[in-house]
Amino acid sequence: MQWCVLILNCLLFTLVRGDDEYLLDFPLGKLKGKTRTTITGVTLYSFQGVPFAEPPLNEYRFQAPKMKSPWNDTLDATEERSYCLQMTQDHVDGSEDCLFINIFTPKDPKLNSKLAVMVFMFGGGFIEGSSADVNVGPDHLMDYDVVYVTFNYRVGPFGFLSTGDTIIPGNAGLKDQLLALKFVNKYIQYFGGDPDKVTIMGQSAGSASVHYHVLSPQSKGLFRAGIAESGTALCPWASQTNYTYMTNRLLEIIDSNFAAKSPSSQEIRDFLKALPAETIDRAAHVIDKMESPADNQIQIGFYFAPVVECEHEGAFITESMFEMVRDGKLNDVKMIMGVNSEESLFYVTDERFPKTAKGVDDDNLILVPRGLNAENSSKAEIAKKIKDFYSPYLPFAVSQRSLIKYYSDQSFARSIIKTAELQSKYSDVYFYEFQYHGVLGSYTDDSVVGFSEDVRHGEEMSYIYRRNYGGLNTTDLSKYPLMDQLVQKRFIKMFTDFAKYLNPTPDPIELLHNITWPTVKPDDFQYMAVGSWLELRRNPKEDMYSFWEQIFSKYARGQLISY
Repeated sequence: MQWCVLILNCLLFTLVRGDDEYLLDFPLGKLKGKTRTTITGVTLYSFQGVPFAEPPLNEYRFQAPKMKSPWNDTLDATEERSYCLQMTQDHVDGSEDCLFINIFTPKDPKLNSKLAVMVFMFGGGFIEGSSADVNVGPDHLMDYDVVYVTFNYRVGPFGFLSTGDTIIPGNAGLKDQLLALKFVNKYIQYFGGDPDKVTIMGQSAGSASVHYHVLSPQSKGLFRAGIAESGTALCPWASQTNYTYMTNRLLEIIDSNFAAKSPSSQEIRDFLKALPAETIDRAAHVIDKMESPADNQIQIGFYFAPVVECEHEGAFITESMFEMVRDGKLNDVKMIMGVNSEESLFYVTDERFPKTAKGVDDDNLILVPRGLNAENSSKAEIAKKIKDFYSPYLPFAVSQRSLIKYYSDQSFARSIIKTAELQSKYSDVYFYEFQYHGVLGSYTDDSVVGFSEDVRHGEEMSYIYRRNYGGLNTTDLSKYPLMDQLVQKRFIKMFTDFAKYLNPTPDPIELLHNITWPTVKPDDFQYMAVGSWLELRRNPKEDMYSFWEQIFSKYARGQLISY
């Protein structure tokens, strides 16, 4: 019997791994892709490592990318190509030549099936991340007859350095994304996709990126829907207002003598352009390692992140994101937005968190959101109210649960709920809270008492994408508990139906308890609670949100960028 099981497992492995070449002509040139059969028996056609831009080197460093020119020979698109430089790594990781797109389809591209298209943008705080297949693989989406697209964009200083003018305007990474969407709009028909049925989706910084494209006039007409998993442009970490300071910090680490001369923007660009990419990347890594409780990136803005640009041709975003959402300056697209029940549980495994908790105890002013723009005379009063709301009796070093809740609300939930509330006045927004903590989510650490059943940042991804890294392998979902499988089927069904029909529940079906998911209304905030059961509820995290609404109403001053 054991030999039979072994033989069957070998056959199954062969079934999933067997690759055949597939040749495709499209206007940029010939591609050699490949086909393989997924574990559910779907023939998957894949084209990986396809360049959508010229390499962003030399003159294009820190600048908007240029569309890839046609090639003459057959391009090998059977494997992933390099991802972009990662400033968070202890060693040089990635390449400056990294702007590649990956396309996966369950139908022979030559059949011209005109399938709905789902384009994924990765997270990583705009300072790291990639479209690596092991993290966001296509297999499960192929069961739902959609074309799935992933791509790389520049991160860290290469993607988000800014001098605040037209010399290095910033947002090169967002402009990489924009060019990838233009590539999809122009060429996805040759891969069996419908350019009129494009949904962009992302998680964390990728989720905020989706929202930036909803706001940017540059992206108008390139997609008809968006899915934002745990992030919007209003999150405090999703933009950098102190970009000149960050640029100067980078220069000081590379060459303090040059930085001391107060160089012009053009001199800065010329200086950095002449350096090896590795030198810039290592300097950025030094900055990343200098993070402290008072300089927490996820609270004050990742060091290299989107900026509000000055007005110029090709600018991606030139106005306050908060004001754009508030005033309805949006592209006309439908959205799904959502949060996980306790986003900041990732701090449980962060060895620096006890130091963070002590730092906040030593200086409660750290709790006051910078985006509040509060008057200095009010900050002590605000800090006390925040401390009393989250942990009235114990220091955070003792009650780490309370500080984790603060960061979940401050960094994610408050901003995302506010975005949905404001945006619902102008366009359709569906809202969810992912509350199911399963084995499939991969995070089972319950070292902070009271959180064993809460869902941390990124946990929902395993219910959509095929993942195979760090001991987690979701290729074969049948190996996971039946309830995990059921939650996965429900969640991915709603997402793919949204991409196909602009409605996550177009028809009542038993799988979804015959529920019709309503959109958010300004005076009736209904949302989908996704747990072991689906349930419609009202007013997500109501007590928390009401508290922060009062804080912003009383203490906010000047122009708000985030919320």
